[in-house]
Amino acid sequence: MIDIKENFDVIVVGAGHAGCEAALACSRLGLETIIFTMSADNIAFMPCNPHIGGSSKGHLVREIDALGGEMGKNIDKTFLQSKMLNTSKGPAVHSLRCQADKMEYSKEMKKVLEHQDHLTIKQAEVSEILFDDIDEDGYIHKITGVKIFSGITYEAKAVILCTGTYLKSRCLTGEAITYSGPNGLQPSNLLSESLMNAGIELRRFKTGTPARMDGNTIDYSKMSEQFGDTPVVPFSFDTDPESVQRPQVSCWLTYTNEKTHEIIRNNIDRSPIYAGIIEGVGPRYCPSIEDKVVKFPDHERHQVFVEPEGTFTNEMYIDGMSSSLPEDVQIAMYRTVPGLENCRIVKNAYAIEYDCLCPGQLHPTLEIKNIKGLFSAGQFNGSSGYEEAAAQGLYAGINAAMQILGKPYISIDRSEGYIGVLVDDLVTKENLEPYRMMTSRAEYRLLLRQDNADIRLRKLGYEVGLIDEERYQKLVNKIDLIEKEVARLKKTVVGANAKIQDFMERHNSSTLKTATSLAELICRPEFDYESLSEIDSERVELPADVIEQVEIIIRYEGYIDRQQRQVEQFKKLEKKLIPADIDYDDVSSLRLEARQKLKKFRPVNIGQASRIGGVNPADVSVLLIYLDSLYRGNADEK
Repeated sequence: MIDIKENFDVIVVGAGHAGCEAALACSRLGLETIIFTMSADNIAFMPCNPHIGGSSKGHLVREIDALGGEMGKNIDKTFLQSKMLNTSKGPAVHSLRCQADKMEYSKEMKKVLEHQDHLTIKQAEVSEILFDDIDEDGYIHKITGVKIFSGITYEAKAVILCTGTYLKSRCLTGEAITYSGPNGLQPSNLLSESLMNAGIELRRFKTGTPARMDGNTIDYSKMSEQFGDTPVVPFSFDTDPESVQRPQVSCWLTYTNEKTHEIIRNNIDRSPIYAGIIEGVGPRYCPSIEDKVVKFPDHERHQVFVEPEGTFTNEMYIDGMSSSLPEDVQIAMYRTVPGLENCRIVKNAYAIEYDCLCPGQLHPTLEIKNIKGLFSAGQFNGSSGYEEAAAQGLYAGINAAMQILGKPYISIDRSEGYIGVLVDDLVTKENLEPYRMMTSRAEYRLLLRQDNADIRLRKLGYEVGLIDEERYQKLVNKIDLIEKEVARLKKTVVGANAKIQDFMERHNSSTLKTATSLAELICRPEFDYESLSEIDSERVELPADVIEQVEIIIRYEGYIDRQQRQVEQFKKLEKKLIPADIDYDDVSSLRLEARQKLKKFRPVNIGQASRIGGVNPADVSVLLIYLDSLYRGNADEK
């Protein structure tokens, strides 16, 4: 028996996007941290799509950066192409997306971890969590560490599970099943049993990835070239915009056709999804190509983006055609797509299924209920996506550190960030498939824009200790400039004189009948801040990010004010706390379904309770009446 023990403050299990952010947060807060990985050569690996950001996901990356995380900085160093999505729509849904050089991204993140003080990297399989039995504040266990496959014990005050898709994972390509992690990496086959022995309930989820093609066998002349934006907008608020203005690599757009769909339909019985071989539930909002063909039979074609995996390789990622069909069907299917007629597959498409957490077992801090000191993040929590994982990793890492340091947990609610929406949905909802962030999930998305993530969350990062004084003061100065310029534009008035009327006519705008403020003119669609410089003699030069905020605040002031009033109502319900030891059986008139769901999820406030599936407004009213009587009774006793 091996009797070797090592001691750390925090243990992070898994070095994917969640694990990296969790480990960096803890170590940067001065805690001795060790991060375990199945492969030290695949830290922050991208086994699926080679890009960071996208609709709503770009918001998460900006918020991670605002709090002091690393993802935004890392993609700024390693992107191949950058694009701001949804620019034809309002600023609430603008979202940055960068094509990544996946190997460079992994190498750069590994370098950051290797040079981080208080952080140790260890390649080993964690086979068991260790804990003591306790009866304290609703906990029945207290984490004490982990044991690795070799038998060595690592003791710690907190453990953060960031296991991704590796727990008892298997990859499926038609009838061929490989018991491995993503991209042929070693799975983690032992930890699931230990977690279940600790009382943690697990389930099976599934995701998938498309084939990688030899770029030399693709005919790009039959595809539409997709260029990046100029100028490039950096992801990180700390990145110098000039440093990211560099040559970009193109992506390509093509489409499936009826022949593609016919091959899929004729072989659908050979798909593990439809043959009943796959146990796990897949993501609704990132369906396989066979799912698209079956569920949308009226669609004559589906988009296919051909994207580079990096400058180190000719491999191209076939975005939009993930599949688990057999290899022979894949070859036939892909070769019907214009430009792919002579393609050669380097890596087959496959589905992967894995163990993850059943809903209802997380505190809002991302600590697992009943086990003090055990936190979790990423796909283990039932989400999908690199950005969702990284956001949870940072959040769980900070809260694990706060617990150890004896400081208050951080909390980001739904009105303060997409991270708040993500965490709240994972905590309160019975997600029956891998959870994917979308702008439509955020009720207050006009307030939660990607452009103001630093204004919303950087102060919290500063208070936690992940943002230094210099970066915080830069934010304070930015906010001051924005407020002063908005006030100046509202006060600066131009009259209806000949010079101004001529200016209005040259810009195809209706002439003025009375004096008007510059702020009112900015609200006209034919004007923006820059175009008014000719009639704004008092203007001083301002940074681009300040000008952006000034324009948005003035243009959307009425809508912003309305959402802020909605937030005030939302906050009232969030402040109505529910006692941790409440017995829902004592709440008469609650419907059975609501009682069961409230017992399962144990919401901390009325706002959370109202968002649990199966709890309707009438149930919330009953709960409010009960709490009022409870508090009155306690007050009378005093």
